[in-house]
Amino acid sequence: MKRLLTALAIAGVVGMTLFGVARLWLLASLAPLGGREPVAGLVDSVTVLWDSLAVPHVIAASDDDFFTALGYLHARDRMWQMDLLRHAAEGRLSELFGETAVASDRAFRDREFNRIAASRLAAMGAATRRVLERYAAGVNAWLAADRPALEFRLVGHAPERWEPRHSIELGVLQAWDLRTTGDELDLAVVAERLGVERARELVPSDGPSNASNSWVIAGHRTASGKPILANDPHLTLRAPSVWYLVGAHAPTYEVVGATIPGAPVVVLGHTARAAWGFTNAMVDDLDYLVEELSPDSSRARTARGWAPVEALAETIRVKNGDAVIHRRLRTVHGPVVRGEWDPGPGRALTLVWTAQDPGSDELAALLGMARGAGWRDFAAALAGFKTPEQNVVSAHAEGDIAYWLVGRVPVRRGGVPFTPAPAWTGAGDWVRYLDTSELPHVRNPVEGWIVTANNRLVGPEYPHFLSRHYDHGYRAARIAELVRADSSATTASVSRQQMDVVDGFARAHRSLAARAATAAMRADLGDRLRAWNGSMEAGLVEPAVFWSWYKELQRLTYEDESPDYRPAAPLHRWMAAGESRWFDDLRTPERETLDTLARRAMLGALTGRRAVRWGEVHQTWIDHPLAAVPVLGRWAGFRVGPLEKGGSNYTIDNASSTSASPPFPTSYGPSLRHVVDLGDVDGSGGFILPTGQSGHPLSRHYRDQTERWLRGDLWVIPIDVRRVRAIDTLVLVPGGARSSESSRQ
Repeated sequence: MKRLLTALAIAGVVGMTLFGVARLWLLASLAPLGGREPVAGLVDSVTVLWDSLAVPHVIAASDDDFFTALGYLHARDRMWQMDLLRHAAEGRLSELFGETAVASDRAFRDREFNRIAASRLAAMGAATRRVLERYAAGVNAWLAADRPALEFRLVGHAPERWEPRHSIELGVLQAWDLRTTGDELDLAVVAERLGVERARELVPSDGPSNASNSWVIAGHRTASGKPILANDPHLTLRAPSVWYLVGAHAPTYEVVGATIPGAPVVVLGHTARAAWGFTNAMVDDLDYLVEELSPDSSRARTARGWAPVEALAETIRVKNGDAVIHRRLRTVHGPVVRGEWDPGPGRALTLVWTAQDPGSDELAALLGMARGAGWRDFAAALAGFKTPEQNVVSAHAEGDIAYWLVGRVPVRRGGVPFTPAPAWTGAGDWVRYLDTSELPHVRNPVEGWIVTANNRLVGPEYPHFLSRHYDHGYRAARIAELVRADSSATTASVSRQQMDVVDGFARAHRSLAARAATAAMRADLGDRLRAWNGSMEAGLVEPAVFWSWYKELQRLTYEDESPDYRPAAPLHRWMAAGESRWFDDLRTPERETLDTLARRAMLGALTGRRAVRWGEVHQTWIDHPLAAVPVLGRWAGFRVGPLEKGGSNYTIDNASSTSASPPFPTSYGPSLRHVVDLGDVDGSGGFILPTGQSGHPLSRHYRDQTERWLRGDLWVIPIDVRRVRAIDTLVLVPGGARSSESSRQ
């Protein structure tokens, strides 16, 4: 026994020593916040003031030096994130993760993101190209320092040089995440099984997978007398964050806000005189066409006869494995892709997407938005923004508030099909895009506010087709309700509105749930649901009961006829109407009604389950790509969470879950919050991220914004550099020795 105890003690000491050595090794990859560092490509020195959340204020004597410095800082804090997204866009994840990523790489290569990026770069103006080149020089200056991020050390990978096209590829990847497909392939599966008319009953299918809120309030409704803007884009939450906060202080580029690592501009933010916010416009910007191929797949039939098909072969390099040859086709309409629906032998699916056409320059548009003197300059800059299609709201110090839909809206020759159209008829061809003058626009509406939340913003009088697939409208209605009640708005009141968790869907249907609970012999729950106001607070029991019941009702409605495709939008429409033939279960002799299924759903939701708080079954996880690696993920601290979280799929403070039954985990929500009062841009309001600025899990800035994000606090990033509360200073110099005498992140 004594020997065993001695051996265990020695093993413990050795283990602790190894752990300590490993931790020191990992800490060595943390970049210092202060000091002096040489950056190849700089003309003059650049000063970086770090605040206590590690937000850098970059003070440069020229715009060129600013963009070089930003590339350097992005790489310094987020190079792994940038490189991972570059590999995803190019279909090269197998180089990092082996054969498990081959299927993903095939799909990404089929979509031709690199081809799209190359065509955009070739058509780009000299000024924007120079910005990309300066930014790439900064990234490469950091790479030349040979201080690889933690993930590169763990995966055993060295990133190659950054090129201007890589920044564009990341933009195309983001546009793909924000696409609106209209569920064409899922509906094609339903049509094949049940017939076209039954499938048509499921149109419109569902709202956005990527949602957002933005609203702007005119000065006559604010305490300051100037407009207030709020924006919180909802995306999949990731560690590190999608966004990187920056203060830009350059001769013609003075702006604060959120950048995307890999791209050289502030995407969402404000200047001293203007602020802007984005939400996805939900434009139906992607179609699938069915191609009829010749027996050898060398030709495809079109409305004008047979056209040649391009055959391509690409090599996918696989870590610790043999290379894979990926063979694919390209027709005159676009690349051939694979999807959830197979059109049958001798046929293929072609992808047609607005991003495939050249001629867009989103970087130039974003630069122009920040440099404009007023709303007219702002509007002129927006004209170059083509993909992804966005609702843009803006607020201006002169008092103007405005809304624009920007991007490409296709006009189809034969109308808008809800399943893939046959390419050989020409009916699905896109004949043009709507002109900028044809797109919706509002300036200074009489009610004094503009709200966008992925909802339909045009009335039946609007002559052009935009989409069938808007959000349900619950968030937009709730925002308007709160704004209408706030006649003297402040940044504090508006930021509270961003945290609202009242679910409009739950308010509309709580009485149905209450009747179902009473019918299921749970009168106590029925009473609670009737008295409930629809708030999805983490500490309440009612949200857990309601959501479990609703998801069970959704399952019961569809499982007999469409078990694999259960769109929410039609179900909400039928619930509001109180009837639908979809409620009848064809497997039983009786005819089920909504009340019948509602009672069954409540019984199913309650059977064998105790009453729990919403926060117990609805928790937020913010994951790093390596968080799932056994032992390593936990040891390195990559994962952020679980976080008990209020909200739901339909609340302003969004926290969507796709789970069909409890628990209802979520990794989705406000990827950024921003509120600004144009009456005092540096006095209140601000920004916040779900995690932090750093990409290093051992940095104190990896997750130091999380608690603030949960509470709804905001962090001011001053436009006036004299108001920056700097805790450290980094000087980037165009040469000389590297030194660092300050704290590490």
